[in-house]
Amino acid sequence: MSKTGQWVFEMQEDAYDMTLAEFIKKHGESQSTVWHEVQDEINGDSVDSESYWGSFDMEMDDGA
Repeated sequence: MSKTGQWVFEMQEDAYDMTLAEFIKKHGESQSTVWHEVQDEINGDSVDSESYWGSFDMEMDDGA
C-alpha cells in the first residue's frame, strides 16, 4: 500500500476509535471530514461524498 493509502487508512481507523476532539488533535481540523464520514457509516447513515467534499466540474484539456 502506498504511503498516502496507509495514512488515509490510519485516519479511518482512528476515526472509528477516537472522539472528534482526539481525532482533530492528532490529525488536524482539516481532516475532520474523514471522522464525520466514518461516524456516519457506523451510525448507518448514508454517506454522500459530495455533501462532504463538494462537487467539482472537471474539464478535459485537449492540449490546444
